[in-house]
Amino acid sequence: MLRCVLLILTIFLISVNTFSQKLPSQNEVKAYKTSETIILDGELLENVWKQNPTTYLIQKEPHVGKPATQKSEIRVAFDNENLYVSGMFYDTNPDSIDKSLMRRDNMVPSDWFFLFLDPYNDDRTGYYFAVNPGGSINDGILFNDSWDDNTWDGIWESKTKVHENGWTAEMKIPFSQLRFSENDKMIWGINFNRDIKRNGENSFYIMVPPSESGFVSKFADLVGLEGIKFKQRFEVLPYIVQKAQYLKHDSGDPFYKGNQYQTSIGADFKVGIGSNFNVDATVNPDFGQVEVDPAVINLSAFETYFQEKRPFFIEGQDMFYFGIGGANNNWGFNFGSPELFYSRRIGRAPQGNLPDYDFVNYPKETRILGAAKLTGKIDESWSLGAINAITERTFATISLNEKKSNIEVEPFSNYGVLRTQKQFNDNRQSIGAIFTSVNRDLGTADLKTSLSNQAYTFGLDGWTFLDSAKQYVITSFFVGSYTSGSKEYMTLLQEQPYRYFQRPDAAYMKLDSNKTSIAGYYGRVMLNKQDGNFYINTALGAVSPGFENSDLGFQWMADKINGHLVLGYRWFDPDNIFRRKSIYMAHFRDYDFEGNLLNNGIMLYSTLQFLNYYNIFVQGFYNTEEYSRNLTRGGPLAKNPAQKSLSINASTDSREKIILGLETSYYDDEFGSNAFDIELELEWKPITQLSFSFGPNYSINKDKRQWIGSFADVNANNTFNNRYVFGELNQKTISSNIRFNWTITPQMSFQLFLQPLISVGNYDNFKELAKTKSLDYNNYSEIGEVNYNSENDEYSIDPDKSGSSEQFTFSNPNFNFKSIRGTLVFRWEVFPGSIFYLVWSQDRDNYNNPGDLQFGRDFRNLVSAESNNIFLAKFSYWLDI
Repeated sequence: MLRCVLLILTIFLISVNTFSQKLPSQNEVKAYKTSETIILDGELLENVWKQNPTTYLIQKEPHVGKPATQKSEIRVAFDNENLYVSGMFYDTNPDSIDKSLMRRDNMVPSDWFFLFLDPYNDDRTGYYFAVNPGGSINDGILFNDSWDDNTWDGIWESKTKVHENGWTAEMKIPFSQLRFSENDKMIWGINFNRDIKRNGENSFYIMVPPSESGFVSKFADLVGLEGIKFKQRFEVLPYIVQKAQYLKHDSGDPFYKGNQYQTSIGADFKVGIGSNFNVDATVNPDFGQVEVDPAVINLSAFETYFQEKRPFFIEGQDMFYFGIGGANNNWGFNFGSPELFYSRRIGRAPQGNLPDYDFVNYPKETRILGAAKLTGKIDESWSLGAINAITERTFATISLNEKKSNIEVEPFSNYGVLRTQKQFNDNRQSIGAIFTSVNRDLGTADLKTSLSNQAYTFGLDGWTFLDSAKQYVITSFFVGSYTSGSKEYMTLLQEQPYRYFQRPDAAYMKLDSNKTSIAGYYGRVMLNKQDGNFYINTALGAVSPGFENSDLGFQWMADKINGHLVLGYRWFDPDNIFRRKSIYMAHFRDYDFEGNLLNNGIMLYSTLQFLNYYNIFVQGFYNTEEYSRNLTRGGPLAKNPAQKSLSINASTDSREKIILGLETSYYDDEFGSNAFDIELELEWKPITQLSFSFGPNYSINKDKRQWIGSFADVNANNTFNNRYVFGELNQKTISSNIRFNWTITPQMSFQLFLQPLISVGNYDNFKELAKTKSLDYNNYSEIGEVNYNSENDEYSIDPDKSGSSEQFTFSNPNFNFKSIRGTLVFRWEVFPGSIFYLVWSQDRDNYNNPGDLQFGRDFRNLVSAESNNIFLAKFSYWLDI
């Protein structure tokens, strides 16, 4: 009996030992040092690839927590200069492996392998590198624990190969491309991810369930990184650009030929300060855009926001984000965090005005003499970023009566940003600071009335988790601003559409034409629940009337007190119909500092994903009556009627060759205004190298109170001796975004983008605000007289037919704007980091037949319109010195 017990015990211990060897620790990955040369060929023949692999991946989709359906073997190696990763991805159906080719960072459904690294081991930031069986790559940064950004492009190499039993991948990532705290023995964070397209399968080495928050903080330890001799990083990226421009111009323009052919030469530099910091610098940078900005019809008083597309500013931009860290979700509801650094302010079009001229050579951008950027970490919990840029004094040349003269239109300027952030107590608390500055040498009277001489902002932000599980977090920020300049410019700032101090009924802050500076503050506190089925988010914020950050930031509001509450419930487990579903309800309210109610509404929205991966998103809003400071564009308060809106978005399975999407929305208010918009998205991928997308859009906007203008009249007693005039706008817009991508190899591609747009607006039923804080309007066709002069194309208004009021005129506001913008880009990465571009961009527009939409005629007018054509060749060569 004793022998039987001993035999059973021995067998049990052996089986336990064997089982423990098959299931390695899920919190550790071993990196093996190698002295042999690793050839990137996808064959995995080197000796180091015979070491024990990481094999155990866990599904996040479609079956949470279950083992991956296909076997994987992943190994990590390194030498003094590079980190290497190999993967053998077995597949029982190798004919079904998706080998789609795509341009870099164009992430589409495919079979993928992702490597995630946290070199600082700070549990918040890192990098990701991805490759698919066709050799296409994707890379980017990780930040705020669970967010990512693919605008960072590292210089690294990979090679893949498809075999009869699966596919293999090899990665070679130079240590010089990564930032980390160098030590004799380092521990990094690491994770792996494998996607199998046909199964909708998404498996990780460290899998974070959908109901939980965080990502980088859950990584395993990468151990074994010992004896690395870090190579000092010094990279140079010289470039040359040749541009040929064939533009619309007057045949007598004396400036055209001189601007038709332009050559630019410059260079970017990257220097590593140890392994922690990078210094980026540029001399005569090329900030020309390969991709054009979209055409927009902006009938509001506010500036249009455009995304940054210039590489120098894109890299490391997450370091300068402010007020959004800690929480994994930041709800705005007409508030949000301030954008203190809007990099498109640097090098933007000059702002100066010109006297009378016959012809002008006005620069489209301000040349940046030089710019430098420092980004990195003092240690694993303390980040630091700084940018300084200098733009040159810029002149426009005018010709009047065949006499040329130079006019300064942009001063010599200096822009600076300093950002730092420190985490404490295992990232449970953080505090950060930001400082921005703009200093200008204003040498002319015109520039002194157009620009500030100095502008500063200083802010603090941070977060603190309230519980040990890091489920509840409070985030907050506070910013102060100061801007100074001439009395004329300060008056201009006070009259900005987000401020309107000139309002005749203003009670809290009024226009002061003697001011030479303006100052204010912006703050917010928010509570967010990070994970779980039940969800809550609430915030309270305020921005004072005098807050100003538009010199280096992007500003769209001031004078507001805001609060909101969001409650929601999320289902993360599949049922018989849905794979995922969620529903949220919210209440939000805004006041100004006078106590006027500016916004008061409720929101309901839901997201649904079906078992077949089709998706539906539904969102509805209802706003009660509220006051508007913007409707009269600097005039008295008016009332907005109660309003409601509904939007629905739907899409099919993104893994299919043909993908359909539908977006539609409807809005109306109790005054009779309404709007409808519908957009169809069609994407077709006939073969692995080609993709075509077509997104036609049709919208109707019927606005009963579209702004026309204000006109002084001493008899307008109820509206402070001014008539605030509106028209009923009937606007129809037809547009489309068309893209064609042909990826010849992972390093070579063609991309075509076209955006045709026709927008027609017709105005009638002109009216005026009858009294402030009301929905009462006087319709001129009923109480007055409206006459149209076709010869001058203007309207003449007699407000009351009595002759006691002054008549006034305004130009016919009808419009028929037609445009088409497009770019054709050939991109060839000749060597890693060295890229050759050929670009052809064209735009044309036409304004014939204002107020009358006839699609066939308007399209023919657009096609026959004269065009601008720009041809560009650019080559940049990466040198690792």
